[in-house]
Amino acid sequence: MAALAAVLADGATAQGTAVERMLAAAPHRGERASVEILGRCALGVSDRDGRREGSVAIADGLAVAFAGTLDNLEDVARLGRSGERDEATPASAVLGAWLTLGEALPNRLRGTFACIVTDGARAWAFRDHIGLETLFYREDGERIYLASEAKQVLRGAEVPREPDVEVVEASFYGDLEDPARCALRGVRRLVAATLLSTDGRSLRTRPYWDPAGLLETARPSASEAAEALRELLAQAVRRSLSGDDVVSLSGGVDSPPIATYAAREYNRRWGKPIPALSAVYPEFPESDESEYIRLVADDLGLPLHTYEPEPQRLERLQYWVDLFDGPWSTWSPEGTAERCRHAQALGASTILSGEFAEQVSAIRAHLLTHLLWRGRFRSVAGQLRSQYRAGVGRRQLAREIREAMVPRALERRRLRTVNGGLIPPWIDTDRIARRDMGMAIPARLRWVRAQLPFFGGDATGEADVYSHALFGIRARRPWADVDLWEFFLSLPAEVMFPDYRLKGLARTAFRGEVPDGILDRRTKSYTNQWFEQNGIDYPSLRRWLFDPEHRVAGVDYHGLRRAVEREDMALAHYLWAKDLATVHAFLELDGG
Repeated sequence: MAALAAVLADGATAQGTAVERMLAAAPHRGERASVEILGRCALGVSDRDGRREGSVAIADGLAVAFAGTLDNLEDVARLGRSGERDEATPASAVLGAWLTLGEALPNRLRGTFACIVTDGARAWAFRDHIGLETLFYREDGERIYLASEAKQVLRGAEVPREPDVEVVEASFYGDLEDPARCALRGVRRLVAATLLSTDGRSLRTRPYWDPAGLLETARPSASEAAEALRELLAQAVRRSLSGDDVVSLSGGVDSPPIATYAAREYNRRWGKPIPALSAVYPEFPESDESEYIRLVADDLGLPLHTYEPEPQRLERLQYWVDLFDGPWSTWSPEGTAERCRHAQALGASTILSGEFAEQVSAIRAHLLTHLLWRGRFRSVAGQLRSQYRAGVGRRQLAREIREAMVPRALERRRLRTVNGGLIPPWIDTDRIARRDMGMAIPARLRWVRAQLPFFGGDATGEADVYSHALFGIRARRPWADVDLWEFFLSLPAEVMFPDYRLKGLARTAFRGEVPDGILDRRTKSYTNQWFEQNGIDYPSLRRWLFDPEHRVAGVDYHGLRRAVEREDMALAHYLWAKDLATVHAFLELDGG
């Protein structure tokens, strides 16, 4: 998990020293560093021995620093005027292609990456379309600092670490309006699919990818859509493999197709089966998918390695927020660390998972509203028949139809009163209501907004990158492949959701590729039961939430204390308390 860093300013020697400091500030990213200086810009990468995820190139008046994976390396090398195509590194391929395409290049790249390009007087920076790699920056007079992690930016600028309390509290409540702001004051996040350009005196950003323009632009038949899905997922899996891989296998619809295509490609390229790694919960039937996992592994002949997850405690809470440069949300770094340790024991440097399948292919919220507003009444009738046959009652169907007629003002009023027991009584419900009311948009736009990928501002995703970097593990998510995501965005709604089945298109497309027992499964597993017995850490909540140095506005700490002392929190309320504990652990870090 390489890191990159750059400084654009006057004084080449000082810039080079600053870049070296910045790279050294994230030793978990690797200690093998390379630095180049061109004109007013110094840039460099650090990497682990043997990984080759970081590269630097300088030629033809340009210098490039690249961190991550470039899945279409050969295609990018052919775009350029470089003669190094046979031995191209990602940095050299980008350099040659930049000479040809300039600022149009980032949208042509595929993979998980962050990149900086300079001609010695100016610099350009960007990260991958979905934001699976990280990049931060700071403007400091006529100096610009860029790096993979916020801590590196501060180290280069030689300014102390100071939390931005306003950002931290807004992130806790989920109402941070500017995704470029981050938890450390004086540092900004480069939002995914965004190109930054600067001459050291002024800075501008603009999107290089516009997924909104893709919505419902294709007109495939059902069979053509299924065939395209198979081809694109197979391509995404091929791009993700490194030769030292493991498939994180579950019993749902998301990871078995990945295992299918990975098994074929692994045998073809390396002559051996790819191992599968799965968390199992034999004492918790609601959580355990062992039966379905074994079904897939046996069908594909995969060596299956299982483990029972350890309790998800918070003893190392401050260690994690220090590493992440801020709090994170409901995701657990201890769980990821455990999975990485098991992958390491199998000799893997890459984990393939089914993550992002939900965001890419399964968001059907407001589907009937969308079809009604666009006058596609035959499709509406088909959807209603499918739901009725699946057992959805007439009252629920009528409610879905009425949703299309609800004006924005009434939707705002409804959102203000929705809680469902998910918000604990010690939280400022008015602030949550204001947040939710702000999400109300006209009915005709609700499905459209739900389909567009959210990217760039999620500290949970950054925490995932950092924790994998600790183990030298690259997480690959074939469902988040840009070509695959663009395909789903382009589909008409009724082709993406042909019936009421969850992920109906995928279930049709992978028939014959994935065991019928997976595709016909009607139940879904949840880890709630396991988490309630193994993940709720009341001693750590007492440590961080009783008499904290800083008090977050809108939290009733007396009511919270009583809830913790009773030790009977609902899981949804505990997750709020855990998130609040991460806030306090971060705010109480020593500066420097």
